[in-house]
Formats: sequence, structure tokens, C-alpha cells
Amino acid sequence: MIIKSPFVTEKVTGMIDSNDTMEFLVDMRATKPEIKKALEGLYDIEVLAVRTMITSRGQKKAVVKLAGEGSANELATRLGLL
Repeated sequence: MIIKSPFVTEKVTGMIDSNDTMEFLVDMRATKPEIKKALEGLYDIEVLAVRTMITSRGQKKAVVKLAGEGSANELATRLGLL
């Protein structure tokens, strides 16, 4: 499983509203194209860009920019995050 869970903090909540950006914890071996394909298939959304980073806890986090105005807010609401 490539996508483990959404990653939500106060900072991420602000990014959802202002930048149409969300964060997800992903498998360490997942590549950016694999993450994009998995998110588009799983949540039926259009992904513009994927950035990844390794957290200080040794987890891989993907910062995902979504297409469309308010699409990140809509997805977060569907997932019960907001």
C-alpha cells in the first residue's frame, strides 16, 4: 500500500485552505509518479505536483498540490479531516 494516511497538523490545515495542498504519509519505497497515480486512483482527484521528504521520525511524507480551486478543502472534508 503506497498511501498510508493523511498527515494533518495546524500548519497543514492552513495549507489546505490557502494553497490547495495536502500531506500524506507514504511508503518509504514509493516514487513521486507512484504516489501521484495512487492518489488519483484512490480519491478520484487530479494531482498537479508531488514533493517528498523524510521526517525526523523516519517516515516518508508527500506534499501534494491538487488541481482546481478548493479541491484540497473538498478532499479533506470527504476524509473527515476538517
